[in-house]
Amino acid sequence: MTIDNTPRYVPIEKAVTMPGLRIAFTQGVPGAWSVAIRAILDIKGIDYIPVAQDPGGENKPLKDWTGQTSAPVVVFNDDRARVHWSEMLALAEQLQPQPRVIPLDEEERITMMGLCHEICSEDGLGWNVRLMLLSGERGPPKDQSGDGMRRKYRSPVTTEHARHRVWTILRALASRLERQAAAGKRYFMGAELTAADIYWTAFSNLFSPMTEDLCTMPEGYRGLGSVLQLYLEDPLPQILFDHRDYVARNHFKIPIAL
Repeated sequence: MTIDNTPRYVPIEKAVTMPGLRIAFTQGVPGAWSVAIRAILDIKGIDYIPVAQDPGGENKPLKDWTGQTSAPVVVFNDDRARVHWSEMLALAEQLQPQPRVIPLDEEERITMMGLCHEICSEDGLGWNVRLMLLSGERGPPKDQSGDGMRRKYRSPVTTEHARHRVWTILRALASRLERQAAAGKRYFMGAELTAADIYWTAFSNLFSPMTEDLCTMPEGYRGLGSVLQLYLEDPLPQILFDHRDYVARNHFKIPIAL
């Protein structure tokens, strides 16, 4: 029997008046930032009310509520909207400290937050992948449907810069996993799951999609990996995907579905 893990979306107009944690996910596609924060909330057992963001749409109700049109975005009770991955991660840890996904040890925390920054933040992994795909330099060709995204995420850096940054980060992640494995450690930060493992698992779909039993997605999204390969040219270290599949099977609600 196939399990349906798709969120039961509540209309934004209704969610605005409701207490508790409300979160907008990109509906229909496993957007990396959305997948990651949903997994963190699920792992911690935090209840939330999901609302849908339309990828590429006007999203006027969302903008009226949160001041912006992207997803994910989190609103807790009457607090300000939290739009940055680190804000959402910190809030989840505050709402439900156990199980922890941020190490208590300060040096380990600094290292893990650095890994997450390289994956999630500006000039990081997802940011530079998006720049390459939106450039249209090696495929797919530019079309008007992507004009809004290109305006929103325009950057002065070159595609070659983006390619270099992506490879630098991927090699660093793979090297860390290799060192951890040699020391008999399962995760990026040792014997326990942390946010770094969760974020890499969510972002890995951009490079090579998970199998259907792990993550449902539109065919267009599933094809991003082959397009991205035109830019990256060389295959990625297999240890990255072995780790991804282990984390997804053992810690995520599967199949992942938004």
